[in-house]
Amino acid sequence: MSTHKVFRTVLDYLAITTQIGVSLTADDNYAEAVLLKDDQGFVVAIFPASHKLELAALNAILQRQELRVLNREDLDALHRYFQQQPPNPASKGFKFIFAEALAEYKNIMIILDEQTQPLQLPPLNFSALSNRSLFGSHISSPDPDEQTGDTPKLDIREQLKNIQNLPVMPDMALRIMELKNNPDANIDQLVEVVSMDVSISAQVMRYANSALFGQHGKVKTLNDAIFRVLGYENVLHMVLGSAMAKAFKLPANGPLGADTFWQNATYSASLMQKLSRELDKSLDVKPGLAYLCGLLHNIGYLVLGSLFPSEYFWFNKVLSAKKDTPVIEIEQRLLGITHIELGEQLMQFWHMPEEIISVIAHHHQIDYEGEHDSYVHLLMLVDQILKGHNMSDADTDEISEDLCSQLGLSDEQVYEAMDEMLQCGEELDVIIKSMSA
Repeated sequence: MSTHKVFRTVLDYLAITTQIGVSLTADDNYAEAVLLKDDQGFVVAIFPASHKLELAALNAILQRQELRVLNREDLDALHRYFQQQPPNPASKGFKFIFAEALAEYKNIMIILDEQTQPLQLPPLNFSALSNRSLFGSHISSPDPDEQTGDTPKLDIREQLKNIQNLPVMPDMALRIMELKNNPDANIDQLVEVVSMDVSISAQVMRYANSALFGQHGKVKTLNDAIFRVLGYENVLHMVLGSAMAKAFKLPANGPLGADTFWQNATYSASLMQKLSRELDKSLDVKPGLAYLCGLLHNIGYLVLGSLFPSEYFWFNKVLSAKKDTPVIEIEQRLLGITHIELGEQLMQFWHMPEEIISVIAHHHQIDYEGEHDSYVHLLMLVDQILKGHNMSDADTDEISEDLCSQLGLSDEQVYEAMDEMLQCGEELDVIIKSMSA
């Protein structure tokens, strides 16, 4: 079965731009679009051409039990009607739903029954079509009557093999790493490097003047911020994380858009740093390094969003539709790789401290025991408390008694620290905006 020509007419009516695709070959990823209707309006279900539509699943997902597939006579009549209508991009009468299997397709080609060349949909992550669409639903299944080859899988691990290099470390981050590795480096040298970036300098000053440190009197210079309030090691790690973030750019919106990502990263870093000061010295958790672990523990999402924007678009859409499914499960099924693996690979490539690599590699592994596990356990605890405020991808928002016991913390200490973070929310929001800009 091929898609009726009314599909093109509907897209024209909604002012959604398409183009004629290249001639079909055996390797093309093409799809079908089926028009359905009920009393609430029209639904366009789009799924692989080698699949069949599961109407019961579609009805259940949309909670519209009366949807019916339109017959050819109805479709012909609608085609004539929409041909006579002026474009109306504000129309609320259409909803599009894309099968999850289409996430594997680089281009989505629709075969119309009146032409030999397919209709190519616009890139969904940049298209007005996405604003009226639902993604990542199981609305179709392979049709045993279709003779097709294996569908190429969306496996980023395979795609990474074809990438010559991961993003290089930004110049400022390299300079900070040189200071970090130089035992004779001093505050004046750090001030000189930080002063090279106005936005990062301002971030350090805001942090030093925030209520998080109970500083009395205005901190007016970077030297004072480092010497009197934050400390050399803390600023070193704070600036290192901020400088590294400049290598990446995420879309603003979505469950893992830039705003959400940097909210989680900033609160995680600040809470890690605060709680680290309450730990027993025998655990050897350094506040500055704890801050950097919190800031970078999900950096794999930055790699994914920067190198694979189309895949990241689908990933965000599926996360929106499946809020109760663990993020790791969605990543493995949809992408073939996790943000953990991507982040670990980048940190190794950049020769970052082993503490950070351990946190990235194991922060979803609740029973982890091994190298630098105090940093890992502290991050898990922070993720759990932030989950209760919709600020993390942890699997639970229940504070683990075992983690508290291993770290020598009470749950009251964790909740009090979180309350202090929330009281400084306006100051942290300014930092978040500077990170996500």
